[in-house]
Amino acid sequence: MLFYLLNIHSKSLYILQSWKNKTIFNDSIECHIILRERSGRLGNRLFMFASAYGLSLKHSCQLYIDRNIIDELQTSFDMNLTSLLSKSQLNNLPSITKIENHCSYIPNVLHSNNSYSIELSGYWQVHKYFLDYMEQIKQQLRFKQSILDRVNNFLEKNINKNVSTSVGIHIRRGDFLLVRRVSSNKYIFNAMSHFLIKYHSVIFIIVSDDKEYCRKTFGQNKNVLVTPDSFSAADDLATLSLCKHTILTAGTFGWWGAFLSHNRLGDVLTDSKSDHTPIDSNCRQDDYFPSWFSFLNNTN
Repeated sequence: MLFYLLNIHSKSLYILQSWKNKTIFNDSIECHIILRERSGRLGNRLFMFASAYGLSLKHSCQLYIDRNIIDELQTSFDMNLTSLLSKSQLNNLPSITKIENHCSYIPNVLHSNNSYSIELSGYWQVHKYFLDYMEQIKQQLRFKQSILDRVNNFLEKNINKNVSTSVGIHIRRGDFLLVRRVSSNKYIFNAMSHFLIKYHSVIFIIVSDDKEYCRKTFGQNKNVLVTPDSFSAADDLATLSLCKHTILTAGTFGWWGAFLSHNRLGDVLTDSKSDHTPIDSNCRQDDYFPSWFSFLNNTN
């Protein structure tokens, strides 16, 4: 597994160095950003969508997104994508350069030689590609009303918002137990203690891909809720976004719950290695974590 992560990282660094040696992008020539790959789960796909969308806005490029990706995202979000490149237009492009990237920021990702059409491959887990267009991204990723109604109904039945401060917790387990590093229970309990000290009355709402484990481990406390098994991934993500504050563990799902939060002043507490890089990948801190994400050993 370590070899796999190092291999991805070295590929990203190689691409980064290669593009640094290219000439800077010429804005006068029409460009295209292409997204056809569907990798990973919802959090990964949101990173890929946001990076493609952000790059198209930054460089005024035409954007192509595969219909299957759009259809999948539109089951959860009220998207309004206009002026997309059609499949026939895509097929008429003279050349397409595919760039594989996991989580490295490539400053001059568009170049001025024979190709102005780039296709994103990999996960593209770098907020710098789209953070300047945060409002436009969030506008595209508005949860469907049916999802919000279902989640709000659950929250209103279980939380008195006038009394309790809600803190959403994402706990990733599942396949990560075998192939990646997961956050420890000690970190999660310490993060919960941080909010219990800071606020008078706190209720924690846990979303997870292993809810049975979470109920056994954390659900014995009266101030802890675990979302219903009937909730979809989108329901759980919307739940996180509606909480006042967020505790993140491994994986990208919780990252997006915090990014899409309705409370812009909320605290986001995340797990990390000692150098504040992601616990489960070899990504740079400032490429992966936005400035408003905090670390357990660096909070007030």
